[in-house]
Formats: sequence, structure tokens, C-alpha cells
Amino acid sequence: MKNKLIFLILLLCSCTNKDELNGYVYDYDTELPLKNVYIVINDNKTQTDSTGFFCMNINLTSGCKIVLKKEGYTAKEIYRNPDSLGKFSKRSLKYNRFYMYNKESDFSK
Repeated sequence: MKNKLIFLILLLCSCTNKDELNGYVYDYDTELPLKNVYIVINDNKTQTDSTGFFCMNINLTSGCKIVLKKEGYTAKEIYRNPDSLGKFSKRSLKYNRFYMYNKESDFSK
């Protein structure tokens, strides 16, 4: 009976359609990590830590809009869609690198 319960719990956990999208945010010109960048993914909010790292749960079966904002930097919007099978690959969700342009940068104009 105990084995059946454990199997059922594992089955339910594997059927969820949520996974973590994580990554680092850097300054484009200096390549230094940016802390306290506000990140919004499909109305869920988080911030980067002192190493520029963030982690957030997303729905694996639908596209997502990622918005990065920080004072003094140009806001950035990124749209990600699932692959042809209707899911994001595990590899594409882990340790992404995002770069933001300082408003004073030549690239932000």
C-alpha cells in the first residue's frame, strides 16, 4: 500500500505543467551582473539577486512574455514560445543570459 501511495505522488508531481525558468542578467557594456532587476513573466514578479540571478516558475505549455526593468536601463521584452511539441526543452529553461543596455549606451538609441 505504501509503494502505491509513493507511486501516485510521483505520478502527480510529474504531470504538472510548470517548471523553472532561470538565468542571469548582465550589463551589455561591462558584462557585470545586474542586481535588483525587476523581472515580470506572465504577471508573476521577481528580482535578481546580487549575482544577477533569478528563478521563476512558468507554465511549460504556453508562451511567455519576459519583461526586464531597471532604473537607468532600457526596458527589455522577450517573447518565448514552446517548441513544436508544445513544451519548452529543459535545456532552454536553465541558466539563460540576458543583457540590458544602459540608457547612456550607444546601443540603446
